[in-house]
Amino acid sequence: MNKKLILPILALLIYVVIVWPKGDLPESSIAENEDSKTSIATKKESTPRTPERGVDPNFKPEVVKAQEPKEKEKPFRTTAPEALAYAENERIAIEVGPGKTPKITEEQIKESKQLQSAVEATTAPVKYGSRLSPLVKAAKFDKQRFQNDKAYREEYLSTAEPARVYQVDDKSEFQLKRQSPYYQEVTQGESVSITVQAEPNMPVSITSFDLGKFGNHLTYQTILADSSGTATFEFFGMPGTFNDTKILVSSPTSKGQLKFVINTLIKTENSN
Repeated sequence: MNKKLILPILALLIYVVIVWPKGDLPESSIAENEDSKTSIATKKESTPRTPERGVDPNFKPEVVKAQEPKEKEKPFRTTAPEALAYAENERIAIEVGPGKTPKITEEQIKESKQLQSAVEATTAPVKYGSRLSPLVKAAKFDKQRFQNDKAYREEYLSTAEPARVYQVDDKSEFQLKRQSPYYQEVTQGESVSITVQAEPNMPVSITSFDLGKFGNHLTYQTILADSSGTATFEFFGMPGTFNDTKILVSSPTSKGQLKFVINTLIKTENSN
């Protein structure tokens, strides 16, 4: 082939492959293609969207109205004389201060063996923790030893444990009975008596859970019921104590427990 013809033929082939299919398309074909694109786009826009899964297509958001503020509730008030007196006693306590619980004196320690046992317990709380807290289980009571062993009986009565009030005998023929009122009042510096009926000549224990003190200068005490089964405790209203004091009494040889409440009043000039 003549070399002069090669270059023109190559140029023609390149034109046919690259330029001619686009440039020489009929106008009608171009228009049809454009219309086709437009119709497809229009079709897509006119087709409604499929709602997302779990969404109600008919859902319309509600307009939530702001709630109007409620009227402030009026505090509960009572005009009962007892309630008013209770509230007045508390007001005085807060206003003038109920005072601190008085310190234990050396004379009080000397006159009370149970107080001595509590003081001793403070030097070894791990060993004698049951003499200091109602949360520590009291030592188990042995009725036979208490009746027949003088040393055991004296040791038991010379110590006090606040958790003894949780010890009862549900199988006993003796029922612990109340001999004094459930509720009493006492003014600071004065005292009232709490009396119960238990098995004769057996120990009875008492614990206050809201301060005050008993005849041994502690908030808990153990005494011996007399031959008739009567046991009497003396509760003292003290500075540092006001309003209700909850008290529990029990005996390890009798059935049941008894609850008492003593309301300690603040001493004022009008109470003299």
